Amino acid sequence: IMHTQRMLQLGMQPVDWAITIFFIAALIGILIYCRRYVKSAADFLAANRCAGRYLLTITSGMAGIGVISFVAKFEQTFVAGFSPIWWGSFLSAPIGIIIAVTGWVYYRLRETRCLTLAQFFEVRYSRNFRIFSGFLGWLSGILNYGIFPAVSVKFFIYFCRLPASFTLPGIPFEFSTYVSLLIFAIGLGVIFAICGGQVAVMITDFVQGMFCNVSFLLILIYMLCNFSWDNIFETMMSMEKAHPDQSLVNPFNTTGIKDFNMWFFLMGLAVGILSQGSWQGASGYAAAARNAHEAKMSRFLANWRIMIESALLIFIPVCGIVFFNHPQFASAAKDVTALFSGLPETEVSQARFPLFLSYMLPPGFIGLVAAVMFVAMLSTDDTYMHSWGTILVQDVIMPLRGKPFTLKQHLLALRLSIVFVGIFAFFFSWLFRQTEYIYLFFAITGAIFTGGAGALIIGGLYSRIGTTKGAWWAMILGSTLALGSIAVQQLWSSTLAPWLIALVRGGTFERVLLEWGIGNVPFSEYLEANRGRFPINSQILTFAITMISFSIYFIVSFLDVKINKLELFNLDKMLHRGKYDIDGEHEKSRWTPGKFWKILGLNEEFTRCDRIIFFASFAWTLIWFIVFIVLTLMHFAGVSWFSAWQWMRMWQIYLLITIFIGIGTTVWFFVGGIIDVRQLFIDLAKDDRNMADDGSVVDGRNAGESESPKE
Repeated sequence: IMHTQRMLQLGMQPVDWAITIFFIAALIGILIYCRRYVKSAADFLAANRCAGRYLLTITSGMAGIGVISFVAKFEQTFVAGFSPIWWGSFLSAPIGIIIAVTGWVYYRLRETRCLTLAQFFEVRYSRNFRIFSGFLGWLSGILNYGIFPAVSVKFFIYFCRLPASFTLPGIPFEFSTYVSLLIFAIGLGVIFAICGGQVAVMITDFVQGMFCNVSFLLILIYMLCNFSWDNIFETMMSMEKAHPDQSLVNPFNTTGIKDFNMWFFLMGLAVGILSQGSWQGASGYAAAARNAHEAKMSRFLANWRIMIESALLIFIPVCGIVFFNHPQFASAAKDVTALFSGLPETEVSQARFPLFLSYMLPPGFIGLVAAVMFVAMLSTDDTYMHSWGTILVQDVIMPLRGKPFTLKQHLLALRLSIVFVGIFAFFFSWLFRQTEYIYLFFAITGAIFTGGAGALIIGGLYSRIGTTKGAWWAMILGSTLALGSIAVQQLWSSTLAPWLIALVRGGTFERVLLEWGIGNVPFSEYLEANRGRFPINSQILTFAITMISFSIYFIVSFLDVKINKLELFNLDKMLHRGKYDIDGEHEKSRWTPGKFWKILGLNEEFTRCDRIIFFASFAWTLIWFIVFIVLTLMHFAGVSWFSAWQWMRMWQIYLLITIFIGIGTTVWFFVGGIIDVRQLFIDLAKDDRNMADDGSVVDGRNAGESESPKE
């Protein structure tokens, strides 16, 4: 039984600070070592395309899970319970396998050998469009990233119980803790991003990823020992009775959940498929792959890498639900709640997670979590700063400049651009007012670029009819709708809602709606009830923007080809296939697949080990997809014997199996990752660099490539 004295402790103890500081020092040492391997622009941008599958899987996964990801997942699970697993994992997993085995988007993007998405857009469409889309990608990225430092710093302030301000000896005024930590966190991310480029980003992310997996396992074991399944079951069943339409265990009874219900995940799944590969933040890893097949295999391996991570991101929020709702923890929950009373809703949802953890964990474990969160923050910060800094130089400044940079000028421009991203992130985090959950903010800011880019990428990689005119229409429309949506959300409570309420209250428009039977509540009352936040959430807006952009791209492109009688695009040349495979990157194993294997998506590039990984992934996914299909059919057939208690038992079994498998995969990826890191350094130690390979495009082809295909 926990007691209130725990609340009086000063957060981080000496042992906790020691753990955190030691790991930071180790990362700085690795950073210094990696600097010697940056000898060209391709090294800085994509580790000279030398990364193997395990290194790609671990580092890209680590880049995608920062402090903000933990806080966002806690927000989501605290509201929606186990539903994200059902709609976000069981349903989407088979689609994920199909995407992995076909290499949907990622395989072909790597075949283009482009270092950024906008470089691909120049090869496929035009230089002017590259500049426009590059600027949009940069704008979308820095806005999306803008709240990362804010959420991360607030986590550490709550978790470490830091004061709002502090003083230094001999200085007569106080320093803001929040602003000081913003400067420190962003500054460190900038240093890591500019010193060693993608080489340092990947190596430090690999070390951080393996450290986090081991730490996740230890934290899970501790939480399993402190939260009994009896208490978890009792809490979930109690909340089920109190709010039957907001079930945390039955994914079909979630109609009362406003933001994270079934439709949120279904729309997210559709948007994920249609905008696959369109996020520049991850394109550096795709470009760094040794070849297209290694990029494809890294997608398969991702299903196994995330085992421990997924279990932690579900179980910790579930423990939080028990902590704040079970009678056993009532006194402790009251003390924790008092710490964030009076905060706005978005602040409360972000403060709840770190305060809960700092209360629950003993010294030593607090330091472990602090170190994990710090490296998670750093891995995301340096990756995103590197991505958004490089895209401005590569896709806006270089094409506008005309003549190429020298290597020294090029690296300096990239580093200065990264510094600018850091400065922007500081002021944005300091001044921006967040009005939605983190995942919803991600959706709408990402849509500035991905809303239109998804159509351009899929149409550009898989269709010969996609035209530059179709690309312009889709990108302009998608970005305009997304920026307009953000503006409406920001102005809604202060300006638009009051204006609309005053305009329609008691007026002809409202009377007509009531006479026509459109709703039982007057429109002005509906607006008043949603005055604090725009009533259509960002997930719905993003879905609509994506679908509109897709339609416009293909309609305009089709009409453009037919009316102007345009020549169809040469995909083989862009993808370096057949006689255009100058660098011989399509390696074939000794295995020749038959028709059955080809139907499953396996080609000559799959070795025996690759096929084992494929079938293991397929079997794991198939088991839970069958569970999904059977229980879904039972629900719609009206079979009700699967009760809330049985749902909860299934989630327990799923979590325990995931943790057990995750222990083995942690060892597996550590060994595979070490081998890949060693090979990366061996390849980078060689001096055979193509200095012309700097992300430029010459006469419709990447700079540095041979002009004539193989005969």
